[in-house]
Amino acid sequence: MTSPFEPEMPPPPFVPPFDPPGSEPPYIPEGSSTDDDGSSDDLGSRPDWWPDDWPWPPEPDEPVEILAPPPIHVWPRLPPDHPYHVPPGHSAPDNLPPGHPGEYYPGMPPDPVI
Repeated sequence: MTSPFEPEMPPPPFVPPFDPPGSEPPYIPEGSSTDDDGSSDDLGSRPDWWPDDWPWPPEPDEPVEILAPPPIHVWPRLPPDHPYHVPPGHSAPDNLPPGHPGEYYPGMPPDPVI
């Protein structure tokens, strides 16, 4: 079905998703690598700029293993004489004691819920 918004185009050429069974594999020259990442174990000879007293090729670094996540940071409780101290049994910002400097004032809008 044709559309007035899309011009008529010839169909794309058929490209099979795989080599047909019984076909020969593609030619790969001898000595070529099929690695896509470009890594190779042979680093060649020592470059001119490499220090003479350092070994070549350099030894790989030991892998780093993270055994446990770092601890969660907990802020210390303020001393009782501090104006923003939250006494035990209360929590900031939702359950502050009456008269606490951090509680809502009459014209203050509540925090948005995300």
